[in-house]
Amino acid sequence: MMQDAPDSAKAEWRRYGVVPIAAAIGYSTMAIQTYAIGPFVTPLEQEFGWSRAQVMIGLTICNSLGVLLNFAVGMLADRLGPRRVALAGVVLNAGGIALLSSATGTLSNWMLLWGLVAVGMVLAQANVWASAVASRFDKGRGLALAVMLSGSSFCAAIAPLLATGLIGAYGWRTAFAGLGTIWMLGAFPIVFLFFRGRQDEHRRLRSRDERIADLADLPGVSVREGLRMGAFWRLLVAAFAYAFYTMAISPSLVPLMAEKGESAASAARIASLMGVTGIVARISAGFLLDHFSARKLGTAVFILPVVGCGLMLLDAPGYLVLILAVVSFGITLGAEYDVVFYLVSRHFGLKAFASLMGVLLTAGALGGAVAPVIAGWIHDRSGSYDPLLVFLMALMAAGALAIATMGRPRQSWGASH
Repeated sequence: MMQDAPDSAKAEWRRYGVVPIAAAIGYSTMAIQTYAIGPFVTPLEQEFGWSRAQVMIGLTICNSLGVLLNFAVGMLADRLGPRRVALAGVVLNAGGIALLSSATGTLSNWMLLWGLVAVGMVLAQANVWASAVASRFDKGRGLALAVMLSGSSFCAAIAPLLATGLIGAYGWRTAFAGLGTIWMLGAFPIVFLFFRGRQDEHRRLRSRDERIADLADLPGVSVREGLRMGAFWRLLVAAFAYAFYTMAISPSLVPLMAEKGESAASAARIASLMGVTGIVARISAGFLLDHFSARKLGTAVFILPVVGCGLMLLDAPGYLVLILAVVSFGITLGAEYDVVFYLVSRHFGLKAFASLMGVLLTAGALGGAVAPVIAGWIHDRSGSYDPLLVFLMALMAAGALAIATMGRPRQSWGASH
């Protein structure tokens, strides 16, 4: 029987297949607050008499801290190794969720508790997990990153149901404590036992013998070198465009389709296709990245929303046309982060991967922060979502152009084992 070549994708999965799976479980931790807070809104409003904005202020704290610290956390992962940073993120994030059960009813206490959650969320960001996964995979890197990134989709499917069930059975305080504890018990042992990148192994070797410290140097450019490269700034444009588009279209989709003549129930059903399509697109894109040009695939993924927004601009698009538009949105939402992470690893290597991704995540956080406000302002001024659709078409076309003109990587940055 023929054996797989030692550098083949199958060989990588056989040797390190547990790493992206452990990373996916760990990465799911950073999304708990995003997908689980919804069921807690009404109980907290009733308990403390808070407004909805006060209940949701924690998410604002998380996003704001991400803008400030994503780059710093990336540098920390590059220097200390992703495993230590990830473990701290799991403990602080899940522990912070559990401690929300101790809320006293004062806004200052609520914000302080969310500050702990926010620190944990930033430490468990995608660039930390992806840096270890990318260091283990070369031929199968696209699929491995896709599996890791699917952790947030796993959380989106599980967290709301779990939170709702716990609140109904035990009340909101026990639900917060239970949610954090369940995730801690589920994620921490798996991450502790199975999540380790090449960076972490090199740290252990270095501590044993300083003479082999040079082994710690992963292939790739430094942060300063990466920031000077035109390809990085093109990715920065793409990351901002993608995040802005995502946070503009996602909350606007149902009312947009209602303006186009769909009932609220019909619009909600069509909008739900975006999430399902996104999950399928994420894994599919990961597979395709290992077999086709990432630059061409990324360009195509950015062009799809241009087509989708164009379909939405029709006066009476109809049910099937709206479905096509939403599916195009879902493909981009699911596939684009796969492409960006993959392109960073190929163009800049692994030496400063987490740091450079931290910069891109910061650009994305800024785009995501301003998008809902600008989208609402455009609608208020025009009385329609059509101008927003035109703006998003132009923005995503600019992102597609940025990806298309990146050129080829200057050299191959493989993940030698």
